[in-house]
Amino acid sequence: MKKEKLNRIKLNIIAMILTLICTSCAPFSKIDPKANENTNLGKNTNPEKTTNLRKNIDLEKNTNPEENTQNFEDEFDDFRSYYENLMGTTDSKLKEIGKKLETQNNKYNIQIDKITKEQLDFLDNFVSHATLENEKMLLKKMIYSSLDYKKENIETLKTILETLKNNHENTNMINSFLYYSALGIQIHLDKHLQSINEELETQSKEDLEMLLELLKFELQLKEMFKKGLKETLEAYRQNTNNIKDNAEALAEHFNKYCQSLDSFEPIY
Repeated sequence: MKKEKLNRIKLNIIAMILTLICTSCAPFSKIDPKANENTNLGKNTNPEKTTNLRKNIDLEKNTNPEENTQNFEDEFDDFRSYYENLMGTTDSKLKEIGKKLETQNNKYNIQIDKITKEQLDFLDNFVSHATLENEKMLLKKMIYSSLDYKKENIETLKTILETLKNNHENTNMINSFLYYSALGIQIHLDKHLQSINEELETQSKEDLEMLLELLKFELQLKEMFKKGLKETLEAYRQNTNNIKDNAEALAEHFNKYCQSLDSFEPIY
């Protein structure tokens, strides 16, 4: 019975990942940013057996011992080292990561307010009118933090998206980037933080271990999203493969490196 339940949980996790990847081909009118919000991911599963699901996102590689793992305000680049060096029980690790995420959320709010006051916020021009305000905020948290809140990065991404938007054939690609990559990752991070804040004391050891694994998984996705985005901005500035002057080449590059979760390369 336990093995059968474990298999069902594994299938749920696979279904979530495949949904995030494959729905980029769906018409935008059918896109629901909350499609995966209620997926059952954290019940009665041995996290050691779920690590095979993450073989393409290796959480154990490339820990740089020179990274300053205490400086969490520098985004998630050093987060892998941070949580790998955490000591104590699973619930104490989750509490510590939760505190760091709360600190990060405070920075999000300050920086996004600053971006808005400086009239650098452009994402409202690219989201559907049906997008809820809290979803817009999650998008801004994910994307602007991945750009290090820097004016140059924000303006470059705005230019890229405006160029892509000029061709209606790129609509699904832009929506996939926004909703299934950026929003999808941030929704799950916030849900895991909510679980830490509200459910930590009532969960079994097995559930807590699964929550820790899922949290690591989403943080790695965030790192990979940020890495792909930064490399795209750099390629655009250097006009690699003529992507700055050729809209079709830009679309091909963006489609390859930014628009869906399966385009992310593991960080080694």
